[in-house]
Amino acid sequence: MPTAFRTAALLLASTVLAAGCAGEPERPAAAEFLDPQTAMTVRVVAEPFVYARDVPELAANVRDYVYLGAVETNNMGHRNHYLALVSWSTIDRKRAGVPPAELPDRLELALGTLAREYPLKTHEARSIGVGTSILEPPSGYIGDSWFIVSAADLRALSAAPPASIDVLVGGVRQTYTLWKRADAALAAFVEDIPTELKGTPARP
Repeated sequence: MPTAFRTAALLLASTVLAAGCAGEPERPAAAEFLDPQTAMTVRVVAEPFVYARDVPELAANVRDYVYLGAVETNNMGHRNHYLALVSWSTIDRKRAGVPPAELPDRLELALGTLAREYPLKTHEARSIGVGTSILEPPSGYIGDSWFIVSAADLRALSAAPPASIDVLVGGVRQTYTLWKRADAALAAFVEDIPTELKGTPARP
């Protein structure tokens, strides 16, 4: 079974971020827990952005999707931040008689007027301290890709989520367009990053 980005429904159901002042809509709180497998404190955005791309070369009216969400690991105050990308699809490639989809080895985002490139950190979440499964796609799970990101870039992403993202898969560029937003969830996640870490790059 996949080790990252499955549903943390029990964790999320028990946490709701209080509104900043009367009349403001509530923001969904990130789930924070002590990972029982790694003893790492993990905080994961309540809901990810969803990006999609058509794959007409495989079948009509099918898409590949990616979840894009922020994750923080905290080892006794030492925090790292990641963009976790989970790939999934509405087509069963094995049943369609085509090779399995490859996972991204690079992520490219436009953050405001700046372009950012993120090389792959890992496809195995346990290696960065996330041993518990979190956030599962509805079907067609393919795999996870994890990219180190700075707190400053997370703030920029929250301020202006891009309408599309690019991933490189085996040197081939694939463009995914925004299919479902999660602005409030990311804003809540970013607000809880300690002030002294805002703008400080995460360590490998």
